[in-house]
Amino acid sequence: MVVSHDKTQAIVGYYRPLQEVNVGYRRLPLLGLDEDKMYHVNGLDLYGDELMNVGLIISDGSSGENKDGIGDYYSKLYILKERKENE
Repeated sequence: MVVSHDKTQAIVGYYRPLQEVNVGYRRLPLLGLDEDKMYHVNGLDLYGDELMNVGLIISDGSSGENKDGIGDYYSKLYILKERKENE
């Protein structure tokens, strides 16, 4: 995870070499965000404190959502951008 100096943007990488079987939802913990800023990620607007305490839920084939046929060697980048109140 990389966060900009002003904490308005962040990039998070998720990498899974091998798909596990019969595993529930996993959370990707985040660090270094501004607790009071709202961030837009995956079509959701969430505050920094929520993202750092709860994390991002990683849905994959092991949690019953493998609709794309994605298996081993899966990776995804999450782009977080600050969401201003007037946007």
